[in-house]
Parts: sequence; structure tokens; C-alpha cells
Amino acid sequence: MADPAKTVARYRAYIAAFNRHDYDELVSFYDPDVVLVIGNGTEMRGRQAIVDFYRNVNDATTRQIEVLDAFVDGATLAAEIQSEFLALRDAPDFASGPMARGDRLYLNSFAFYELNGDLYSRIRAAVFRRERRRRDPAP
Repeated sequence: MADPAKTVARYRAYIAAFNRHDYDELVSFYDPDVVLVIGNGTEMRGRQAIVDFYRNVNDATTRQIEVLDAFVDGATLAAEIQSEFLALRDAPDFASGPMARGDRLYLNSFAFYELNGDLYSRIRAAVFRRERRRRDPAP
């Protein structure tokens, strides 16, 4: 069994790669048959589907994720994360709801990562707090 402290440190490295939009490094954390289910029920299968989804998200917004807490129990890593999205353009079809250019969205989520060795084989995320801030109107 992997060392829990090393598994959490590896998770923090994964989030750092995510924040840098380093997709080549990001996929190195995924099992080839990884499945991701996000809070709105959208399911993605395979590394490329996940990367394609996040490229689209990052085309419309900037996103920064902060790990608030993470722990490992057996073959599962659980984390509480906080995300801030800033809309770079109008995004009427954004996964978490429509956003206008300049809007900010803050999400607190729980995420569960099932491990296959040190790779993520199944990821499930659920939002438990959502705060929207509309851009300030021009003076």
C-alpha cells in the first residue's frame, strides 16, 4: 500500500499541473481507462475526453484550484477543493451555469479519487457551495 503522505503530495502536484494547464503532465496521473463524473452528472471516459473537457473550460475561463484538505484511506483519496473561475468571454453553455465575461464563480467541492496503484482510475466530484459574482458594471 502506498504511503498516504506521498499520495497526498502527488495529488497536490496533480492540482499544480491542473492550475498550469499542463495537460501532458495531467494525463500522467490518469489510468488509461479513467472515468470522471463531475457535479452536474457529466461523465467522461478516458484521458483524452477529460483533457478535451478541461481545454474547453479553460478556453472560456481561468480556473485556480486550492486544496483545502486531502486524505487517503486505502485505495481512495478524498479532497476538499476550492475553485475560482473568471470568465474570459461570455460562456452561455458553461458546465456550472451561464457566465458573462468578467463574472466570477467560486465553488467548494468534494472529490473522490479511486487509485489503481498511483493512478486515478475513477474520479467523482460534487459541489457543496457555489457563489457567483457578476462583473462590476463599467463606470
